[in-house]
Amino acid sequence: MGARDEVLRWRRGQAAAEKRQRELLRARGPRPEQAVAEALDALEALEAMGVWPGPRDPASERAVEEVRARWVRIETRARASRG
Repeated sequence: MGARDEVLRWRRGQAAAEKRQRELLRARGPRPEQAVAEALDALEALEAMGVWPGPRDPASERAVEEVRARWVRIETRARASRG
């Protein structure tokens, strides 16, 4: 068996395992409590390592700045309409 055949066999095995995992998850159904607990554990681990909150990517940073600018305009209009 050549290296190419071994890689193809490995890929088929990975695909079969992924398919089986999806079937098991589908049969078990959603588990929101577990998902939330795992997410909080991950955040705690990141915080313990000193990398939470993480840096924003440039697109997210622009979006945050746009939201802040919109709130400034909304607040300015609200103050002007009050008096």
